[in-house]
Amino acid sequence: MPGGGPGGAMPAMPGAPSQSAIFIANGAELAAKEYRPGQYDASLKSTADGIRIQDLSLQSGDFTFNGIVATGPKSVVTLERAKIHLGVTRAAGARDAGGAAVVASEGATININDSDLTVDGAQRYVVETTEDARLIVNDSRVTQTGSNAFTASQKEPFSNDALFIYGIARSNMSTARSKTYYFNSVVTTEGWAALSTDAAAKPGLDLYVYNTRGIAQHGGYGTYADFDCRVWLYGSTLSSPEVGAIISKSGQITIADGASAPADVLRYNRGKTTSAGSVVTAGRNAVMIHAPDMMGEGRGAADSGTLTIRNSTLATDRSLKGTRDYATHISKAAAAYIDYIAGADLLLKSTSATIDLDGAKLRSYSNVLIMTVLNSDRMGNFLKSESDGAAVKPIAVSMKNMNVTGDVRHMDYQRIMTLALEDTTLKGAIVSGSVNDWNGLWAKFERKDMKWVQNDAWNTFYGVRVTLGKGATWDVTGPSLLSALTVQPGARLKGKVSVDGKPVVPVAGTTYQGRIALTPG
Repeated sequence: MPGGGPGGAMPAMPGAPSQSAIFIANGAELAAKEYRPGQYDASLKSTADGIRIQDLSLQSGDFTFNGIVATGPKSVVTLERAKIHLGVTRAAGARDAGGAAVVASEGATININDSDLTVDGAQRYVVETTEDARLIVNDSRVTQTGSNAFTASQKEPFSNDALFIYGIARSNMSTARSKTYYFNSVVTTEGWAALSTDAAAKPGLDLYVYNTRGIAQHGGYGTYADFDCRVWLYGSTLSSPEVGAIISKSGQITIADGASAPADVLRYNRGKTTSAGSVVTAGRNAVMIHAPDMMGEGRGAADSGTLTIRNSTLATDRSLKGTRDYATHISKAAAAYIDYIAGADLLLKSTSATIDLDGAKLRSYSNVLIMTVLNSDRMGNFLKSESDGAAVKPIAVSMKNMNVTGDVRHMDYQRIMTLALEDTTLKGAIVSGSVNDWNGLWAKFERKDMKWVQNDAWNTFYGVRVTLGKGATWDVTGPSLLSALTVQPGARLKGKVSVDGKPVVPVAGTTYQGRIALTPG
């Protein structure tokens, strides 16, 4: 969520559309499934490498219109210098299914080179890759312009309100066991989603983004790794006024430099190469991780997303502003929640996660590097028993080869957080919040508006467990509270320490447990 399915609305539909302007099935054109058989402005040739379509010019004002569809493992289609614009020039019904510019399905491969693909209107994709298909995009522009007057009856997915994001259309849609590749391209959406994944089938899908820009203009997110979905950014940039990247449940996102791209990915690149790091920038949070629990199972539905960052940057930028006023759209409590979390580079909402940061740069306008909170919607993975917090996986964060300034605020009192530093300098505070700290933030709002206030009492103190490893330095800049502290030989702690109210000078290699308070000094 989102994606689609129960959480995202607009569920991913398996299989290809029944008709399109050009329909390729099992390696041959299937005129019976074309709107006007064989009539299009392009050069279409069968070659030893498959079907090559050059200089295609295609326009339509029909909301349900599909451009190019390829199905079957024998279908290998190369689209070169195409200009496709699918607009909406008459009203679309609430139940109408929006067409896409390009659809790859059932094991087909589509290559898109040097092309411009634009789709208008709500609840439509520009490109879709599903089942075991493969889509490879080089040096192209993929643009979704969002809703217009003719798609006003199409409803925004209800999951957007749950996530506090805006928008009603997705540029890229990858589902099932597909593989999607972008090289030296620009993917833009008006809102909701630029590079989206959804509804994966075991063993999952992969979306590779190399030296490419993903842009959400007015809200939404740059990319989303739904459960069993893997997103790989190599030397790419994402930008959104709301969230840069989202991970759900077992989803995985790797944000790395171009030099880290493996050969089996680069083999499809037809253009420039890069060794630069990726940069994810957002107006609210660079990365958000959550784990929807749609049946209210609690511990039984707990999961753990994976975020890996190599030689790349996460940043929040106050100048990136979304268009939605959440105080009016949802409630004043929702707007206050957004204000509270805004600026944190990494946000975790009622979930476990494995976060591996190596050579990462973190820049936050709120001075918060990592924040954990309770999920803002009724489908948050709220734990029912205090013992569940020790039973589920922790929020495990490691930092290596970094020099960062900012705070870590662990306000999800229901879960353990571990933080390990190696060859890293952290200048900031580390805070372990309690149920009273959390609930006190929302005391002035009506309880019915706050799905994230789950308890009035929670006596177990899980807190943050910090390990300062080889070459690590923690310079404590503000009042901090931990549940465990280990300072390994060769590490430095710059601050005053007390354990359960008693002053302590930490001994190297010793682990201290309890309520560990630290202050600058």
